[in-house]
Amino acid sequence: MINKKYIPTPIIEKKNRKKVKVVENLESRRLSTPYVVWRFIVYFARIQFRKFTGKSDLQKTATQLREIFEEFGGFWVKAGQILALRTDLFPQEVCDELRSLQYEAVGFPFEIARSTIESELGSPINKIFESFDEQPLAAASIAQIHRAVLLKKKDKKKKKISVVVKVQRPGLADAFKRDLDLIKVFVNFLVSLNVATYLRWDEFVAELDKTFTEELDFRYEAANGRRMKKNLKLHKIYVPAVYQKYCKRRVLVMEFIDGVLMSDYIKTLLSDRARVKRWDDENDVDRKEVGEKLYVSLLRQIFEDNLYHGDLHPGNIILLRKSKFVLIDLGSTGTLDTELRKIYLSYVNALSEGDFTKASDYLIRLGVDVPKANISRVRVEMARGFDSWSAKSELKGLSYREKSLGGATQEVNNVIFGYKIPTNWTFLKVTRSFFALDGSLQYLVPELNTFKIIKKYNKEADRRALINSLRPENIRASLQKLSDTVSQYNDLILPQVRQQTVPFELTVNRSAMTLALILRTLSSVLLMGGFGTLYAFLYQQYFEIIQPINVEVVDEVVRQLPYIPYLEWVGILIAGGLTFRILLACVNILERKEFGN
Repeated sequence: MINKKYIPTPIIEKKNRKKVKVVENLESRRLSTPYVVWRFIVYFARIQFRKFTGKSDLQKTATQLREIFEEFGGFWVKAGQILALRTDLFPQEVCDELRSLQYEAVGFPFEIARSTIESELGSPINKIFESFDEQPLAAASIAQIHRAVLLKKKDKKKKKISVVVKVQRPGLADAFKRDLDLIKVFVNFLVSLNVATYLRWDEFVAELDKTFTEELDFRYEAANGRRMKKNLKLHKIYVPAVYQKYCKRRVLVMEFIDGVLMSDYIKTLLSDRARVKRWDDENDVDRKEVGEKLYVSLLRQIFEDNLYHGDLHPGNIILLRKSKFVLIDLGSTGTLDTELRKIYLSYVNALSEGDFTKASDYLIRLGVDVPKANISRVRVEMARGFDSWSAKSELKGLSYREKSLGGATQEVNNVIFGYKIPTNWTFLKVTRSFFALDGSLQYLVPELNTFKIIKKYNKEADRRALINSLRPENIRASLQKLSDTVSQYNDLILPQVRQQTVPFELTVNRSAMTLALILRTLSSVLLMGGFGTLYAFLYQQYFEIIQPINVEVVDEVVRQLPYIPYLEWVGILIAGGLTFRILLACVNILERKEFGN
């Protein structure tokens, strides 16, 4: 539960909030394939007419496309938001409009919500909740939200638990399935016409399928919430508790957070800056601190936790007192496989270090089925785009988006598009998280320096890695890994060493014995040196262990050695152990060949 001392004062009074409009009879919307095709034909005909008359208007083109997706509603809104990731295909204005897609959802009657809750939870609503607000708190294309209080157990003394109940809209699964099938028909039509096939439309459909599955089953969101709550606790970021007992496919019950939505904060900031300044002072909120924490946390979620919030728009961030905040709506999360995560981290670090050629190399590696092209020229053109972004990021008065990490990628999109390099959809999903967060950061930290914030994160990440390496369980894991490495050597590498030795079998017995003697002597010297190295390691890192056997003469010698970090010691010991084992293996092979054992 959130500590009461962090609950802020409201920034918008309850009486000034617009109530959700509830419609008694929800229409069952169904779009026919001919109508969808017709709408797009008309849309493209208007574009061509404006070009023909010399009145091209890119912003108008973008706005009309957004309006088409909003008219179709339902799953088309999700499809449009995913297409907004393709900044390599669409102009910036179009992507901006598609990212801002909103479906003006109306609420549905309380009786439908009651029926859904009782059907999913298997009990009358008054047996579950002490009170339940029939008026929706909010409504969206997937569900509507109600406030409630969980029923207290008579045999236990507990405080009242305020919760929010997320109830799925009726008939949504059937409607979404129809929309998805229609989108598949449309995509197949594009593929049959060979339209931009390098964009891998099959992956676009697969992403929609995944979204369809996760959005319509709230148990995914409940599972994500539990995992994110555990991870973000280490970030000192709060995630609402999920009440698993009451979470089903169409119903989700979570802790109610009495805070200020970032979207309300930004809305007030744009209309009444003086009011926001008073609110900041009253609640001890530092905008810059909040913005930097959000950015660093997202980097940490991606590169360390490997579980990140995929939709950090202002409506999913709740502000608290003392610059604390809460992340909500965990229905959209993402992960990266190990290799992709390493490449992406290297790409981000190369950008922060100003090594734009290296950043271009990593960005190309993030591509899929890179076509035959003059890669050297591609790298040069990409590096030039990054350099242009870097130069602009130093300018005063430039928009936040042009200076952001998303802006860096935008600079090279023309190159990517020109050479038809297909971008990994998983990478695009990560990019979407940064673009969504930009919606808040452009108001919180308009002068955010991407280079500095990434370097700050790297410094903190290195410190955490060092602290984790010193924990007993991680030391044991390192030793186990060393043991596994030795075992793998014995099982995989050693037989190959023996096999490679056969063609070089010595013809002169005396030479073989001499070489074996030299190698055995070297291994003995290495073994004695290993004991000395181990003693020096313990002296610097765990002095209390060797203190009883420490003598003044040895102490004088070891004290002269330079300090070596823990992880470097581990590397030295592992390298020494493997070298010793290889020398002994070679000696055994030579002696077996000599004596015929």
